Amino acid sequence: MGLIVTAAAIAVLARSAFADHSPPDLTVLPQALRPVGAGWALEVKVVNNGDMTAAAVEIEGEADGEKSGATLDYVPGHGEKRATLVFSSDGKPQAQVRITGWSDP
Repeated sequence: MGLIVTAAAIAVLARSAFADHSPPDLTVLPQALRPVGAGWALEVKVVNNGDMTAAAVEIEGEADGEKSGATLDYVPGHGEKRATLVFSSDGKPQAQVRITGWSDP
């Protein structure tokens, strides 16, 4: 039984090591916008549709000429992470968000 489990583990690792992995494919999606003490907080979700992990993911939002940013430590392959951007405008902002860059871990 131990031999079968060991052989299966080796086969899975070998397959993973030699398979082609697609690079990170990141998308940022605005989620909830809520008022906070000095303005508005926009929650965003970053989705990675690629196989590989993206590290130091930079997110930028802009609303009414004001920019806000956040950095995620990493977004795993086929995974997602959340961040919050804060804007100081009095009225409800209409923010545009985008990914400005990332690095390989």
